[in-house]
Amino acid sequence: QRRVAITTGGTVMAYGQTGAGKTFTITGSTENFQERGMIPRALSHLYQSINSMIEHSVIVRVSYMEIYNEILTDLLADENEEPKTLTISEDAGLTVVKGLNVRLADNEEEALNLLFEGETNRVIAEHALNHASSRSHCVFTVHIESRSRTQSSSNFTLSKLNFVDLAGSERLGKTKSEGLTKKEKSIDCDSALIPLL
Repeated sequence: QRRVAITTGGTVMAYGQTGAGKTFTITGSTENFQERGMIPRALSHLYQSINSMIEHSVIVRVSYMEIYNEILTDLLADENEEPKTLTISEDAGLTVVKGLNVRLADNEEEALNLLFEGETNRVIAEHALNHASSRSHCVFTVHIESRSRTQSSSNFTLSKLNFVDLAGSERLGKTKSEGLTKKEKSIDCDSALIPLL
């Protein structure tokens, strides 16, 4: 019988008002290597560690999800496919997002390409506090599957690392937002995000 060991991963969450530098902290600059964010730095460290783990076989996959006005969107969905409705459910005691793409990333370059692909699909809106403000919560998750090369056991370990970029926490009046942006709903992090992490 195949056995699976589930390990608790970790979560990095950027919180604060618009313009505080949350997105820059999480993803950084794509034009300056020295200004790369936490995700690129973590991916670099991860793959360096994997390459030194000669006694383990490690598979890395990534997913990228956006929550905007309480609607879940897959930022890594194939543009040629019909958009899927993402739903939150429980599977074997774990909270999962059904329909979310989890893409294989064999190396650091592939993982970074998936990050940048997702970034281009984020909802961007302009308002008074930040002219290039991300108006959604986004969760970039690294899914790691590890198994021993030396032991005959079929056991393997699953873990994940979440990077969460929250929308601005400021009051609506300070943004001077109008129209659709003014109607944006504030998402309760405890009820909407934490079960997914």
